[in-house]
Amino acid sequence: MKRLTLMSSTALILICLALLPAATAQAGLISTQEAIATQQIQDDHAKIEAFLSQATVADEMQSLGVDPATARARVKALTAEEAAQLSQRIDSLPAGGALSGTDFLLILLIVIVVAILL
Repeated sequence: MKRLTLMSSTALILICLALLPAATAQAGLISTQEAIATQQIQDDHAKIEAFLSQATVADEMQSLGVDPATARARVKALTAEEAAQLSQRIDSLPAGGALSGTDFLLILLIVIVVAILL
């Protein structure tokens, strides 16, 4: 009886394994340009996130009535082009990191436009 159970269990396992679809893996190559572009997008978003994490920026956003958490969520929704523009704008700030009213309004404007488009 034990032998019959063992044989039927083995047969059942083999049948189940035979019925499983064969999983195929596909690999593809990406170009250097695609890899660089993907990394650049990630770097731009990280730079903007770091900028928004600064205490002075968070204080300024709150004084203007913008929730910093909402601004971070909207930054994640930026397109690659918008993130690149904003990142370049952050790079062009003075060495002390002081924002003029125009710079800050431009950043907020981009974040608000993205929020409206969503």
